[in-house]
Amino acid sequence: MVTKRSVPEAVESIRDIRPGEAVVVEYTSRDPIHLAVSLPLLMVREGVKVVVSDVLDQLHVIRAHLEIMGIPAGWIEDLPVIKFGGTIPVGNVIKRISILKPAPVWSREYEDALASIPGLKMIVMMGIEKMINVRSDLPASTVWRTTGAPSLGAEDRIKITFVNRDLLEESTLEDIRELATRVFRLEFKDSRLIMEVTKSPHVKKCGKRFSIDADELVRYLQSVSGD
Repeated sequence: MVTKRSVPEAVESIRDIRPGEAVVVEYTSRDPIHLAVSLPLLMVREGVKVVVSDVLDQLHVIRAHLEIMGIPAGWIEDLPVIKFGGTIPVGNVIKRISILKPAPVWSREYEDALASIPGLKMIVMMGIEKMINVRSDLPASTVWRTTGAPSLGAEDRIKITFVNRDLLEESTLEDIRELATRVFRLEFKDSRLIMEVTKSPHVKKCGKRFSIDADELVRYLQSVSGD
C-alpha cells in the first residue's frame, strides 16, 4: 500500500531527522532525482544551515535539470559547497578536494572544511557512487566510510546522501545501508515520486511506502525557488 502525501508533509518529514543521523536515498539513473534533492536543499529557506558535498559536478547536473524544467535555481549559488573533483563551479565553493589524493588526506581536508561551518548543519551529498568508481584502487567501503562515518552520531550534523544504485554493486550498497540510520528507496511511477522506507530508527515505519505527486512538487519548487 502506498500512502499519498502532500509536499508540505514531505518537507515536515525532513524536519524529523535528528542530529547525528546518516540518511541514504537510493535512486536510479531514470528517476527525476533533481526534484527529490531540491527538498533538503531548500530547507535553507526554512532557516536550516545546508552544506553541499558535490562529487564530480553532480550539483551542476541538478541545477541544469531544474532550470530546464522551468524551476528557478539561482538560490543554489548561495549554498556553501565542498567539491570533490569536478571542474564546474556551482554554488559558493568553500573547498576543492582532489579525490586522487590518498584517502586519509582528502578525509582530513573534508573534515576541516565541515568544521569551518559552525553549528548544526544539514549536509547533502551527491555523487558518492562516482567517487567509489573513480577510486577503484580503494575498497568501496573505504571511500564510503571515510566520507560517511564521521557524521554518524555527530551532534552538529545531519547527513543525507543520494546514491545512484544503478552504478554500484549490491555488496557496496549493503555496506552503505549498514552505516545509515535511515534508508529510502526512490521510484518514479505514474507521475508520482514513491519513497519506500527500507530502514529506520522507528521500526514500525520500515516497509512503509508513500508518494508525492510530481506536478505538485514542481509547482511547490517553482513557488519557493523564486527570488
